Amino acid sequence: MDEIQKNRGIIIFEGILFTILGILAISLPIASTFATEQLIGWLLIIGGLVQGYRTFKSHPTTGFYISLFGAILNLVLGILLIIYPVAGAISLTLLLIFFFLLQGISKIVLAFKMRPLANWGWFVLSGVLSIFMAIILALGWPGTALWAVGLLLGINMVFFGAALLFLGIALPKIDDKGNIDIKKP
Repeated sequence: MDEIQKNRGIIIFEGILFTILGILAISLPIASTFATEQLIGWLLIIGGLVQGYRTFKSHPTTGFYISLFGAILNLVLGILLIIYPVAGAISLTLLLIFFFLLQGISKIVLAFKMRPLANWGWFVLSGVLSIFMAIILALGWPGTALWAVGLLLGINMVFFGAALLFLGIALPKIDDKGNIDIKKP
């Protein structure tokens, strides 16, 4: 509780940031989908290049071929995502189904651990919404993959941002000496 109160300003800032980014993603769902897919492709390519460089730099070592395989796998998958963005978006949608499902469960578990705090129910709502989004994606896959990823990612970010913002606003302020300000936050 003390650590959460000490980070009140950061929590509020993070809540505002996630809300703004979520609204942007909702406003441009197709662009958000393809931007996410392309970013992941480039991250895999960069990771594969770095892993490949390290693998050859430290040759001969135990696990050389396993590490080389990992580097090639990252490179090939990254290149495929860049070259075939529609197939990448469809595949990414499948991954997001599992992401939203697991994220929803973790938010609900976190909410019940934060139960003594004010506004903890917003985290439950955010978790339920994540699970609902996983169901929507699963039922519409692959047809909705082109716009659903960006839209649902944006909605998820808005609700997470709102949950953080409401939590931060409800926390009492702490002055420089570590004393809780008894006035309204």
